[in-house]
Amino acid sequence: MNVLNSSIMAMQPDVDATITTERVRRYLQAIADMPAPSTAASAFRAPLLRRLLRDDGALDDPRLHFHADFEKTGSTVLLTGTPDTGKPLWYFAHLDTISYLVQPRVGDRYPLVPFCYHLIGDGERLAHAYRYDPASSRYCVAAGGHLVSEKGTPFFRPDSPPATLRTGDRVVLSAPYREDPATGGIVGHFDNAGAVAALAVAAPVLARAGVEAMLAFPDEEEGPPGAGSQVMGRGGTRIVNLLPTPELAIVADVQQAGGDPDADARGGVENSTRLGQGAVLAEFSSLARGAVTPPHLYAEAQQMIGRLAPFGVRIQESNNAYSSRSDDVSVLLKTPNILLLGFPGFNRHFDLGEPRANLHDVVNLSKALVYFAAIRPLYQEVRSRMLRLSA
Repeated sequence: MNVLNSSIMAMQPDVDATITTERVRRYLQAIADMPAPSTAASAFRAPLLRRLLRDDGALDDPRLHFHADFEKTGSTVLLTGTPDTGKPLWYFAHLDTISYLVQPRVGDRYPLVPFCYHLIGDGERLAHAYRYDPASSRYCVAAGGHLVSEKGTPFFRPDSPPATLRTGDRVVLSAPYREDPATGGIVGHFDNAGAVAALAVAAPVLARAGVEAMLAFPDEEEGPPGAGSQVMGRGGTRIVNLLPTPELAIVADVQQAGGDPDADARGGVENSTRLGQGAVLAEFSSLARGAVTPPHLYAEAQQMIGRLAPFGVRIQESNNAYSSRSDDVSVLLKTPNILLLGFPGFNRHFDLGEPRANLHDVVNLSKALVYFAAIRPLYQEVRSRMLRLSA
């Protein structure tokens, strides 16, 4: 335990100097305001991530390696330490957002095929249709309008009826970043911009600490709806199939688990996950349809929450009511040693309105992602001791 505390203390000066509210806000706002439909997320967001890291001087460090199209998988990856891809520690934070495919127009609107889990209740949400332009090698806005949901069926209605959409266009919901400076409450498209920002800000600190890790930003976590886990997380599957098995993997995503964002104002909901109370550690996802953290690993993670509190890092435990699947459905095919560490958010798929989260929770997540790197060697020691005792 002294070794673990020493590792945390050694990291603290760089963590506190680098992972600031201002820097996390800058990354989060830029990423959240950039559309990222599945299978095209890296085309939209990889140049942005590169620019953010370059402007901070992070890419000048030879211990940080940026791959916009890792091994031709279409996903973005950062490697810390050596350029070698065989890393004992993996991090995942999916780069893409929910999006919709276009069908032929009916009247003044277009029926849509969800390339995601369509959770939007009846009503309208601001949206834009994006189109790839071969002449400029860029994506551009083909039309502005609204996504209309009626009895679970989505449509896109352009603001200008003459606007014509076509096969290959992609409809993406829009929620410009807004913040309440007094509370840190934020509105925007945070699934999964929050975890991407937290991991990107943490990356240079991990590199300088000498941590050998892969930081993966898959471009297709959302994918098509379906009952089986393997219909989603396909971008992550393409990555893990190329690499040796890690010792530990940490999957970061928004966690909409229990309670509601206004619980405190109404007297609270027992054991609810609340905005502004820190990052979130979950034991399992999608009622065990996704990853289930081994009990001995989860016990170490629970102790880590207490160890990090004196360092100003707040982490709340999920109440196990419901935590969504994410890239853990890909990673669990490679290793059972998965930690689910995210941030609380509500309306992540625009369920009842615009997504809501808290900036300070994302800051806590970014710091936790760095410190949790120290749990990997400890966990390997715990597993070895446990196996020896059971022999």
